[in-house]
Amino acid sequence: MNRGSSARTAHACCAGIVNRAVIANVTAILFVPLMQVYGWSYGQAGLLTAVGFAAQTLADVALLFLIDRAPCKLLALLACGVSCAGLLFYGAVPLFFAPDAVFAGIAAATAVFAFAGGMLEVILSNVAERLPARLGDLFLLHTVYAWAQVAVSLLLLASLSLFGAKHWNLALFAFAAAPVAAGAMIARSEFPPRAPARPERASFRPFYLLAVGAVFFGYGAEVVMNQWISAFAADVFGFAAGGTLGCALFALCLGVGGALYFALLRRRGTLPLSVLAAAALLSAGAYALAALVSVPALALACAAACGLFVGVLSPGAMTAAGEALPHAGGWMLASLAVAQDVGAAVLPAAAGAVSDVSSLQTAFLVSAAVPLLAALFLFFMHRARRGGQGRG
Repeated sequence: MNRGSSARTAHACCAGIVNRAVIANVTAILFVPLMQVYGWSYGQAGLLTAVGFAAQTLADVALLFLIDRAPCKLLALLACGVSCAGLLFYGAVPLFFAPDAVFAGIAAATAVFAFAGGMLEVILSNVAERLPARLGDLFLLHTVYAWAQVAVSLLLLASLSLFGAKHWNLALFAFAAAPVAAGAMIARSEFPPRAPARPERASFRPFYLLAVGAVFFGYGAEVVMNQWISAFAADVFGFAAGGTLGCALFALCLGVGGALYFALLRRRGTLPLSVLAAAALLSAGAYALAALVSVPALALACAAACGLFVGVLSPGAMTAAGEALPHAGGWMLASLAVAQDVGAAVLPAAAGAVSDVSSLQTAFLVSAAVPLLAALFLFFMHRARRGGQGRG
C-alpha cells in the first residue's frame, strides 16, 4: 500500500469507529430519559447494556471463525448495513410498539446494531494494526471513539433540549447516517493484506491468558462508568439532560487521556505495562472517590476523571498481546474482544443490580474492585514480559 492508500484506509477505520461510538453509547446516554418516560428500573437499564454486549460477544465469536477466512472489507460493509438497519429500527420502536412493549423492542434493536458494532470493532482493529504506526493503532482508534462519544452526547443533549424526553428517538434517525458514511469510506479504501496466521502459537500461553483477564476487567471498568455516569449525573443536576452532560464529561476525559497516552506511545514506541497498571489503580481511586465524596459536583468530577485513566486499559493489553504474539493472526484480537465484551455485559449489569438493592454510590464503591483486578493482571503481564514469557 502507498501512503495515500494507507491514509484513506486509516480515515475509513476512524469513520467506522465513529459509527461504533454511536452504537455503543446511545442507550447509555438515553438511560435517564428512558427511565423517566417508561418508568424503568436501574436493573432494566443494566439489562439493556447486557443485551448489547452479549450481542457484541456473539459477533466476536462468529469472527473467531471468519476473520482469517472472509474478506475484511466485505465483513465491514455488511456490518455497516446491519448497523444502519438497527439504528432505524431503534428510532422506530416508539412509533410501532405499545408502551408496555417498548423495552422488548429497544432490546431487540440494541441486539441488532450491537452485533454490527462488535463486528466493526474487531475488523477495524485488525486493519488498523496492519497500518503504519503514524496512521493508526488501537490507541488512536480508542481516542477517536472517545471524541465521537463526546459528539454523540452533545447531539443527544441538543435533541432532548429541543424536543423533550418523550421524543428521545428523533436523534436516532440522524445517527443512522453514521454507518452510511462509514460504509462509503470503507468501500473506497484498500485494506492491507494479512500476515500468515498461526493461532496455535497464542493459545493458552500465560501471557495471552493474562491479557484475557486484563481486557475483561479493564474494559469492564470503562463500561461500568460509561453506562452509569449518566444516572449519577442526573442525581447531581436533577434533570434528564444532566445525564447526557455526565456522559459528555466522561467521554471528554476519555479523549484527553487517550490523546496523552497516544502521544506518549508515539514518543516511546511502546507503552510499559507498568504504566497501564498504574492507570488501572488511578481508575480504582476515581471510582472510590466518586462513591465516598459527599459534595455531589465533586463526586461527579471524580467519576468523569476516571476516563483519563480507564480508557487505555483494554487497548493497552490488546496491543501488548499483539506485540508479544505477532503471528497469532486476527483470531487473537477477536478472542480478546470476546473477553472484553463478556466483561462489558456482566459487570455493568451487576452494578445495576447493586444499585437497585442499595444505591449508585454503593455500586461505584463495589465496582472499584474491577480496575483493581485489571491492575493485577497488567502487573503480571509486565512481569511475564520482563521474564521473556510474552514472546511468540
